[in-house]
Amino acid sequence: MCTTGALRTDTGYLLFKNKDFGRVSFEDLLVVEQDVFGIAGVETWAGTDPDLDRFSGFSLGANRHGLLCCDSNVRTVPGLNYDRLTEIALREGTDVRSGVEAVERAMRRDPYIWANLVMIDEHELATVEVRGQELKATYQGDDRIARSNHHVELGATPDDDDTVTTVPRLRSASRRIREASDLPEIFRLQESHDDGDSGICNHTSYDTVYSYVFERLADSTILHVTQGKPCQNPQRLALRLPFGSDWNPAAADSLRDAYPSTRQPLPIA
Repeated sequence: MCTTGALRTDTGYLLFKNKDFGRVSFEDLLVVEQDVFGIAGVETWAGTDPDLDRFSGFSLGANRHGLLCCDSNVRTVPGLNYDRLTEIALREGTDVRSGVEAVERAMRRDPYIWANLVMIDEHELATVEVRGQELKATYQGDDRIARSNHHVELGATPDDDDTVTTVPRLRSASRRIREASDLPEIFRLQESHDDGDSGICNHTSYDTVYSYVFERLADSTILHVTQGKPCQNPQRLALRLPFGSDWNPAAADSLRDAYPSTRQPLPIA
């Protein structure tokens, strides 16, 4: 179960995610291309056997236009993996509006597992609630937002996958992001335990296995990432994404080598 959000700062804007998983450790799979960067999504997100991991879509990512997007699970029902929608938004969108439109087109074709998406660009911030082929996009008038694992606009249901920790995590994240103004405060949010082990940094039946922040500054996108629980490993790597003219195979390999994961590149479904 993941906690996500976005914040506009005096110098740029941020997108963050704590990835919570059904086991205590995980190795990310990266997609590094000239126009898009993605951390692959996993259809078997609660699986306990790494050999059975099935990857598709992006759990979170960025593109060269400055669009940032991430997602979180709400309810597992028959349908396509919602991580595919994050990838679609980043591959087809150049900003929040066109990213949402790309997601809408995809959802008219196929139903998707229930999810929350958060998108931010230079000018706008939006949340997208996904229910099968129903979509609720909300363009936020504020400069900050947080989400967890239930729908806010469409409403929570008793059959959501997390009915225990999602409300206190959202309450905690929303309070902390209201008071945040910069990157270090987002780091502290990700490390926090306002509700004990079921805090934003999760130590319950789902464990926080990665903590991410995309930081957009002018024309550069930097990924701040730590593997494991951020309260135990607060030292983050800062990796500049090689978009556009900065991209080449050597730059992509260098990013993968520096990234905290032992998983080798594989074909994405």
